[in-house]
Amino acid sequence: MVGPKYDDMMLNDDQVGRVRDYIKHINFHLEGATPDDFEINRRARYLGYMFQQEDLESFGVGLKCTKPGMEGQNTFIRMSREQLLGVDNPQILPVNQPVLAAESMTLNRFYDTPGGPTRTGVDTFDSDEGLPGGDMDLAMVEQQLADIIAFHNGEPVPGEQEILDLRIFWGSLLAGRYSRLKHFQGLGQLSVEQEERLNRLESEINSVSEILESLELATLETLKTTPRRDG
Repeated sequence: MVGPKYDDMMLNDDQVGRVRDYIKHINFHLEGATPDDFEINRRARYLGYMFQQEDLESFGVGLKCTKPGMEGQNTFIRMSREQLLGVDNPQILPVNQPVLAAESMTLNRFYDTPGGPTRTGVDTFDSDEGLPGGDMDLAMVEQQLADIIAFHNGEPVPGEQEILDLRIFWGSLLAGRYSRLKHFQGLGQLSVEQEERLNRLESEINSVSEILESLELATLETLKTTPRRDG
C-alpha cells in the first residue's frame, strides 16, 4: 500500500510567523473574533492523504481561539507545503471556511441540537421510547438518504461528501443501523412511532432504488445478497 507523500510538519518560529501573516492577509477568523485571536498549533497535519480530492501538497494548521468567552473554539487553516517552507511564489490553496472543529465531525449534526448538545455517555438514550438508540438509528439513515438525493440533484451536501463518502456511510448505515432496527423490530421492541418511521423509511428507500443503483449504492435488495470479496 502506498503511504502518504509527506509526514506531519513541526513548525519552527519562522513558519508559525508565516501562518500568522497568512491568516491576517486573508482575514481568516471566527465570527466575533479577529485573526489575532488565534493560538497556532505547531504541528501542521498533512491532509493530502486524509481526505478525498484533497491537494497532495495540503497541510492543515490548527488554530485555537483565545478571545475571552470563545476559548476552546478550534478551527484550522489549509496551507500548502511551499507556503509553510517559505518558497518564493508558493502554491496557494483555496481558502477553507473557518469551521469549528466539532462541526467538521461526521456525527456532530445528530448530537448538536437547537437546545444544545444532546447527552452522551451510558445514559444517552434512557429517555427514548421503544428501542434505546432507535431514534438515532432512524435519524442517521434518514439523513444519509437525504444527502444521497441532494448529491444526485446537484445540491449542496453536508460535509461536502463525495461519492466515495456516500458509499461508505450509506453501506455502513444499512449494514449496521438499519439491520439493528430490523432485528429489534422482529423482537417487537420498537415503539409505535419508531415502527412507523422505519416503514416510511423503507418505502422511501425503495422509491429511489433507481437513483441508488445509478450511483452504485446499496439498496435494501443488496442486503439480501452475499457480499462479494475481492482479493
